[in-house]
Amino acid sequence: MAHTFQAAAAALLSDHRHRLPDLSGITVLVPHHHVRAPFIAALRAELGGSVFRPPCLLTLPALASSQRDSEAHAPDSLRLSSLYGFLSRIDWLDEATLWPQAQVMHELLLELDDALLVPPDEYAGFAAQVEQAARRKLAAPLDQEARMVFEVWRAFQQSGEGGRKSYARQLAGWLTTASGPVYSLGLHGLSRLEQHFLERCRATAGLQDLPVGVSCPVRQTMLRMAWQPGTDTLPERAIRLREAAPASPLLGDLSILAADSMEAEAQGVAARIRLWLADGQRDIAVIALDRLAARRLRAVLERDAILLQDETGWTFSTASVSHVLDRWFALLQDDFYHRDLLDLLKSPFVFCDIPADRKLDAIGALERVIARRDAVSGLQQFISMADGEAAPMLARLARAANRFRDVRRQTLSGWLEILFAALDDLGARAAIEADQAGRQLMDLLRRLQRELASDQARFSLSRWRGWLNLQLDQATFQETGIDSPIRLTHLAAARLRDFEAVVVLGADAGHLPPTAKPGVFNDALRQQLGLPGQRQRRQETQDALIDILSRADRVLFSWQAWRGKEPNSPSPWLRLLEALHRLAYGASLQEEPVVANAAVPMARPLEAALFPPLSKLPERLSASAWQKLVSCPYRYFAHYDLGLGEAEEVAEEMEKADYGELVHAILNRFHAGHPVLAATPRERLLADLLVLGQEVFQAREAVYYLARGWRMRWEKHVPGYIDWSLAREAAGWRWQAAEREYNQLLELADGRQVMLYGRLDRMDEGPEGQAVVDYKTQSLQRLRSKLKTPGEDVQLPFYGLLTGAAQASLVSLDDDKVASVELEQPLSEAAEDEAARIRETMDAMHGGAPLPANGAPETCAWCEMQGLCRKEHDFGALAPRAD
Repeated sequence: MAHTFQAAAAALLSDHRHRLPDLSGITVLVPHHHVRAPFIAALRAELGGSVFRPPCLLTLPALASSQRDSEAHAPDSLRLSSLYGFLSRIDWLDEATLWPQAQVMHELLLELDDALLVPPDEYAGFAAQVEQAARRKLAAPLDQEARMVFEVWRAFQQSGEGGRKSYARQLAGWLTTASGPVYSLGLHGLSRLEQHFLERCRATAGLQDLPVGVSCPVRQTMLRMAWQPGTDTLPERAIRLREAAPASPLLGDLSILAADSMEAEAQGVAARIRLWLADGQRDIAVIALDRLAARRLRAVLERDAILLQDETGWTFSTASVSHVLDRWFALLQDDFYHRDLLDLLKSPFVFCDIPADRKLDAIGALERVIARRDAVSGLQQFISMADGEAAPMLARLARAANRFRDVRRQTLSGWLEILFAALDDLGARAAIEADQAGRQLMDLLRRLQRELASDQARFSLSRWRGWLNLQLDQATFQETGIDSPIRLTHLAAARLRDFEAVVVLGADAGHLPPTAKPGVFNDALRQQLGLPGQRQRRQETQDALIDILSRADRVLFSWQAWRGKEPNSPSPWLRLLEALHRLAYGASLQEEPVVANAAVPMARPLEAALFPPLSKLPERLSASAWQKLVSCPYRYFAHYDLGLGEAEEVAEEMEKADYGELVHAILNRFHAGHPVLAATPRERLLADLLVLGQEVFQAREAVYYLARGWRMRWEKHVPGYIDWSLAREAAGWRWQAAEREYNQLLELADGRQVMLYGRLDRMDEGPEGQAVVDYKTQSLQRLRSKLKTPGEDVQLPFYGLLTGAAQASLVSLDDDKVASVELEQPLSEAAEDEAARIRETMDAMHGGAPLPANGAPETCAWCEMQGLCRKEHDFGALAPRAD
C-alpha cells in the first residue's frame, strides 16, 4: 500500500496541508474505485493517523454521472433497438443475426464517438479510406458493407442522441462548475474523448498528476526490457538484462506452472494458494484470463471452504436463474418437450408457493406416468394424464404459455411485461427476487422496460427472445457478501494495487495477449480511421501486466499445456521471458508440470472421505450386481447402499437395448414352438422365424420410425441363426427352457449367507449335461474380448455357480455368421473360483473395507454415477492421450 501511494499522498499534502482536516474540496481522478481505500490509507499514514475528511476520489464516468446532462438523450437500449430497425431494412442481412450485428454496430459507434471521429460528408470519402486500408478496389460485397456502415454512422451522428455525446457534455458541464484543485492518479487506457477532456482540465482547472511508485522497480525495468520490441538479438538483450540487474529479480518470486488439463491447472493453483494462506498471505489476486479455468478453480477451493471475492462478475446467461428463462422458452418452442418440462418443474425457482415436499411428490408422480406412457411432448397430453398436485401446476403452465401464444408481435417492453406476468403464474417471482443474481436480473429487466417504454417497434417472440439472450450475454451480475483475502479480478482492475501474491490464470497463447473480438472493421481499417488497433490493445495489456508484476511479492503464471488431446502453447510473452531469463541467469522460471493424477495436497484423506463402506451386506446377489461390484465397487455402493439408480425414461426412439429385448422374445417364442428343429424343414424354420419377427416388431414399428430398420437388421441374421441352431442340435444339444429363474444359497464365513439369483435366457440339455446359452446382440470379436481375461466378465462363471451347468456360452447375433463363445477354463472350475471370490469380497465388506471408484475407462464411459464419484475430476481417470 505504502509503495504505490506514499509519494502521491505526500505530494498532495505538501500542497494542501493548510486545508486540514478538510480535504473534501480536492478532486482526485482515479482509474477505478479500488484505488480509493489504499490512497486514503496512505494519506492517513502520512498524517500519523489523524482524523480528516478525504478528497473526492472519482473515476471519469463517476465524475460525468454527477452532472445532469443539459440535453435529453436516448439510453443505449433504445439506441440498440433503433439500430436493429435500421439494419432490418437491409434485405441482404440475415434476419436471424440482426441483434448481434446491431450490438456490434452499437459498440463501433461508441468507439467512433470515443475517438472524436465524424463521418465524411459523402460516401466516396469513406470508401476511399476503406480502399486505402484494403489496398484494393472495393468489390460488390465489401462495398455493400462499407455503405451500410457509412449510412448507419452518418444517421446516428446526425441524430445527436445517445452514444458518448451525453458523456462528453457531462464532462464539459463539470468543468464549467469545477472549483478547487484537481489531480489525476494513475489514469490509463483513456479514450481520445477523455484525453481531450483532461487537456482542457489541465488548461482551465490546473489539473496535476500525482506520482505513482512501484515496490520492485528493478523488476519493472527488466520486464520492459524483456517485452518491448527491439532490433537486438536474444543473446544481446540477455546481456543488457544482466547488466541492468546482475541478480535476477524474478527467481524465487515469479514462476510458471504448466498443467496437462484444466483440472490439473485448478488443482495446482489451489495448492499454491493454500500454501500462501498457510504462510500468512492475506492479499491474493487471481487474474482470470481463462474464465472456465477460474470457475473450476473456484469450485476446487470452495470444496475446502476457501472462498473467492469475485470482482469480475459473471454474465447473467451463466447464472442458474437464467436457466429458468432458457427452459421456459424452449418449452414454448418445442411444445413442452418432456425432459425440459421436468427440468423446469424441478427448478427451485418455480412453484415456490407450493410446499417443497408436495411439489417433489407431484413431480415424481408426473415423471413416472410420463415414462410409463412414453409421452414425449404436448402440454395438453400431460395435463390429461396428470392428477393430484401436478394437475394445477400444469394448468398454471398452460396459463403462462397462453400469455405468449395469444400475442403475435409486441414491443420489447410489452414482451417484458408478459414475461413478468408469466413468472407470477409460475410462482417464480419471489424466489428469483430472493436470489442474489436473480434480484439483479430483475432489476436489469425492469430498467430495460422503463427505458424502452417509448419504443413502439414490434417484434415476434423469436426476435424478442434473441434480444433477451443478447442482454443476458452482455450484462453481468456481481456477487456481494463475500469478504475473502483472495480476489478474482482482471488485469485493468488489478493495476495500482499492492497484492502480496498474484496468480495469472490461463496464461496461454489464446488468452495472453488477448485476441480482438471480430468486428465490423479489420485492424488496418481501424488504424486508417484513427481507432485503437490490436497493437494499442496489446500494449495496454502489457503495461497492465508489468504494473501488476512490479508490485506483487509473489507471482504464479499458470496455463494448460494440453486441451483435450491437442497441445496448447503458452503465451509468447512467457516463452520470451523464460528464454531471456535462461540466457541471462542460467536458470528456469518453470516449475515441474502438474498432471491430473499427480498427488495434490488435499484437506482430507481421499479414500476415507469419498469411499465409505457398505452400511449392510446384501442378502441377494444377481449376476449384474456382482458385475457392478467387480467393475467398480463405488458404483455398486451408489446403487445398492445409497439406493440410487437411473429413473425410468421416455423411449423417444427405439434403441439397441430395445432391439435386444425383441430378439430375445422372438427366439423364446420360436424355440417354444419348435423344441426339436430337425423335425421341420429348414425353409419352414426360416419362414416361421421371419414371421415371428414381423409380429414382435409390429407394435414398435407403429410408434418408432427406426423400428423397421432394426427389424431388417435382425432379418439379416435369421439364416445364420437357423444354421447355427441346426448345427448345435446335430451336436446333441436340445432346447429345454427359456427365461427360467434360478436361486442358489452361497454359504459365507461366520454362518452368513447370500442368495444368488438370476433369470437365464436359455437352458439346453446335451451329452455333457445342462448348458447355459446367453444371447448377445454384439459382435463375436467383442464377446471374445470380454472373455479373454479371466475374472473381468463374471456372467458365465456366475451362471455356472447358480445352475451347476456343465457348459455356458455367449451367442453372437450381430455378425455375418452366428457363433458362440465359451470360457477357456472349464465352467466348473470357473464357478468354484467365482464362489471363492464372492466369499472373499463379502468378508472384506463385512470388515468395513471401503468401496473405491476404480473402474476402467471403458466402464466409466457408460457409468451413470460419474457425477457422484467425480473420479475424473478428483484423482485423474482421464482419457488416454497420444503424446
